[in-house]
Order: sequence, then structure tokens, then C-alpha cells
Amino acid sequence: MPHEETDAKDQRDAEYRRRILEAARALVDRNGIDSVNMYQIAQEAGIGQGTLYRRYEHAGEIYSDMLRESVEHFLQELESWHAPSASAASALERLDDAIGRLIHYIDDNVVFLSTINCLYAGKKTFLPHKRPITQRLQGIFQDLLNDAVRQGETGELDVTLTANFLLAALSPEQYLHHRESLGYDKDMYLAGIRRLFIEGLRKRG
Repeated sequence: MPHEETDAKDQRDAEYRRRILEAARALVDRNGIDSVNMYQIAQEAGIGQGTLYRRYEHAGEIYSDMLRESVEHFLQELESWHAPSASAASALERLDDAIGRLIHYIDDNVVFLSTINCLYAGKKTFLPHKRPITQRLQGIFQDLLNDAVRQGETGELDVTLTANFLLAALSPEQYLHHRESLGYDKDMYLAGIRRLFIEGLRKRG
């Protein structure tokens, strides 16, 4: 394909992506996420359904694309903030801060995050523990827990299991369930997680 044609295709694809994401955001803001479907997104974006489905299999992929940049920015900041060389704070203090930042991010984006997981959950290839965001968060938590053990802040731990349980407790689905069904606000949920995974792990005496 000639260079000019490639450039034109890239520009066209970028324009379609912009229109699709803007349309999805407008529909969600206007009608709520549960009321939005692929047909409406195509109509709002002014494109055919075939054009939309060639780029996104379902709405979950669109919402994932909407959050991709903010998720990457959040993870990069989390990884840099909580590297051992980045702070003089103890490992448990850094873990506490990471948990707080993650809950704040989830609270800001919980509807999108939960809907994405629900829309992907029926796919045979959907394995939450293999998603890049899960693996990176697990790596952050495991590093901090290993540091806490080495520094004597905790007793001996099964670090992998503890990090996995922490990730499960911090899933958007768990947060939304506690917020919408059990009456927890963000501060209550964060306090409960801290009691379990910070104070509950801290070595006494």
C-alpha cells in the first residue's frame, strides 16, 4: 500500500475512533451506561454498524478503549510512586497509600470498570487474573508485601495468596456491591480494607 494511502487510512481510523469514543461517552452521560447499546453508539457517531463492529466487538471494548490512557497513566504513577527508591516510607505505608489510590481510582470509574468486566465475563477467553492491569497490580502488591516481610513489619506471609486476596477485595465488582447493596461509602470501604491488609498484617510488639 502506498505511503499516502496508509496515512489516509490511519487518519480515517483515528477519526472513527474519536467519533465512536465521544459518542459512547455522550450516551453514557445522557442515558446511563446500562441503557447504551452498539446500535445507539453507531447512530450517535454517524457511522454504520458494520464500521463500528469492525473496530469493536462489543461495548466493553469501547469502554476499555475509553479508559486505556487513564489506566496506563494511573499504573505508571503507582509503579513509580511505590518503588523502594522513590520514598523513605515503610513498605506497609507504601502499600497503604497504593490501596488508597486504587480505591479512589475505582470509585471515580466504577461504573465503566464493572460494566467492562460484565461484558467480557461471558467470553471464553476472559481470564481476569491474566489481564495486564491485574498482573501489574499484583506485581506492585507482591513487591510491597515482600518488602514488608524483609523489613520485619509483618510476620511470615504467603505473599502470592495475600496479594491475590487483596486484588479480589479491590475488584470493581466488590466495591460496587458494597457501595450499592450494602451501604458502604468510599471511606468505610477503605477503612475496612486497611484493617484487614495493613493493621491486620502488621507485626505486634
